Amino acid sequence: MRALLFATTAIAALAGQAMAADMPVKARPVIAVPGCAQFGGFFFGAHAGFGYYDHTWRDRDSWAGGIEDDLVRSSLDLNESGFIGGIQGGWNWQQGCTVFGLQADYSFASINTHAFETDGELPVETLTVDSKLKGFGTVRLRTGIVVDNLLLYATGGIGFGSFDRSYTLDGEFRPDLNSDPLLYTETFSTDKTKWAWVAGLGTEWAVWNGWSIQSEVLYARFENDEATFICGGALCSEDNFRSRPKRFEHQDTVWIAKIGVNYRWGGAPAAIRY
Repeated sequence: MRALLFATTAIAALAGQAMAADMPVKARPVIAVPGCAQFGGFFFGAHAGFGYYDHTWRDRDSWAGGIEDDLVRSSLDLNESGFIGGIQGGWNWQQGCTVFGLQADYSFASINTHAFETDGELPVETLTVDSKLKGFGTVRLRTGIVVDNLLLYATGGIGFGSFDRSYTLDGEFRPDLNSDPLLYTETFSTDKTKWAWVAGLGTEWAVWNGWSIQSEVLYARFENDEATFICGGALCSEDNFRSRPKRFEHQDTVWIAKIGVNYRWGGAPAAIRY
């Protein structure tokens, strides 16, 4: 009887071990984590860079040409480049490795385009045209993808710019055929804030604990504007064509390349790739 009980117990133990070996092992729970750096949250930073400013000036009423046909064409194209610097801030929303965001920025600038025209004859008659970009700002949406620690994005929105303009004409004027020529100077100046549309591409590299390095290339095209002046010289009291209105038309565009540093808060550590 004891032998039978011992044999039954041994068989049951072996059967239990065999069934346990056939049963699947319970896997550890898998926690889904993103495979890229995180850029979600608010950010603020500063930037510096380079701007290329192009200005087209059109003389609608032959202001300079009325004095000398060889003095100026109907329009002048002026361009200049210079350094810029400013601040930026915004907010990003990230889903997986896709980022949607909003950015606002302002750049201080002092880029002056200059043109000097002369007829090359005596008495010398000259035209000077200046247009200065003092600063510009943008408000833009951006969307892109994150590859490892690098965000690649496209951006677009609206912008505004501040401009100072001046025009000076030095020449000789003869009221009529029987009069002696008069030397005179006419000067006009204006300042203007204009709207623009802005588009570009950018990158942002998450480096350490909420800090990132951002670079952008932007193109801004400002709205056309027209300035009208009545008189700007010593001959304003004369009843002649010099006292007629003068209309000048302007077109401004800017290429911008800049690099900056941002600090981000309100999300996961930006520089960690899981």
